[in-house]
Amino acid sequence: MSSTSATTLGARLTEVFTDSRGVPPEPAPLGTRLKYALVIRRIEFLPIHIVIGLVPTVLGAHTWGEFASVNAIVAFLFCVTHMEMADMLNALADRELDATYKSRQPRAIYGLGVRKVIAHIAVTTFLYFAASVFLAARTGHWDLIAIAFAGWLIGVQYSLPPLHLKSAGLWQLPTLQFGCVFIPGLFALRSFEHGLEWGSVLIVIGLSLTLTGTFVTNHAEDYLEDQQFGIRTYVLALGINKAMRVQSTMLALGALLVLGGAWLEFGFTWGLILYLVVWLVSQRFMWMITRGTSGSFDSALDTVRKHALSLPYHGVVLGFTNVALALFVLGER
Repeated sequence: MSSTSATTLGARLTEVFTDSRGVPPEPAPLGTRLKYALVIRRIEFLPIHIVIGLVPTVLGAHTWGEFASVNAIVAFLFCVTHMEMADMLNALADRELDATYKSRQPRAIYGLGVRKVIAHIAVTTFLYFAASVFLAARTGHWDLIAIAFAGWLIGVQYSLPPLHLKSAGLWQLPTLQFGCVFIPGLFALRSFEHGLEWGSVLIVIGLSLTLTGTFVTNHAEDYLEDQQFGIRTYVLALGINKAMRVQSTMLALGALLVLGGAWLEFGFTWGLILYLVVWLVSQRFMWMITRGTSGSFDSALDTVRKHALSLPYHGVVLGFTNVALALFVLGER
């Protein structure tokens, strides 16, 4: 790295981790600080965080006793902590951009104070790695520490330089799929004493595709804002219609992986029928939105903004149906 690049990188990191206002905020009331702590953790995404933690934890457990074990509880909390850590970093790094269009996050950042937010991130990071060491020691699966480090590194580089994967065009997609869902899912599967079942791995891969596929409207609705601030998301790289078609394909492929992995590894269960029905409803809705983006740019943007909340709700319902499928599998082991 050249000295100029190093200087630029250092300046960008300093900008993220320093309060440019230079004046510490007056301490807010305790209730307000607690509210801000939830805001920077994106509490509105908690249902998805729960899905990301529950599906692999249920699949990794071979008995109801294992599902209620310390290993399962710590693995689930690791997955939730993983997402909260990434969300806090993203809120901190994007606070100036969000101040224009999403004032809730920057208001919480500055209400707590940048230093306090950094402290929240530091404590969460410590708990994150402590969980990986704890489970590695209990199971003898020392690769858990490497998996945790990979997840942490992707989470950091999603929002921060030098890679800033959120602005890496098409690379943003695998970052979301693997960094947000697959890596914590793999960690949870490895958090028990027994080995991996490849059907469970396929289900977690499918989950990563279906969840990221149904959140495409959230990224697409910010097209103009991201373009204005130079954030080159995969939607900007592909265009809205092509991004919707890619995500629609991802949803279909992900659901087929979930169904195929469960069928091949565990045999028939009524959870497969339930999942199939919910997936087909969501897939039809996705196709409807995709068709609505085939016209002009303005009409495409209007379409995704109209459904910016509806499609993620489908993702939440499909995600919890995946949890139900995993519980059916556990009940019939």
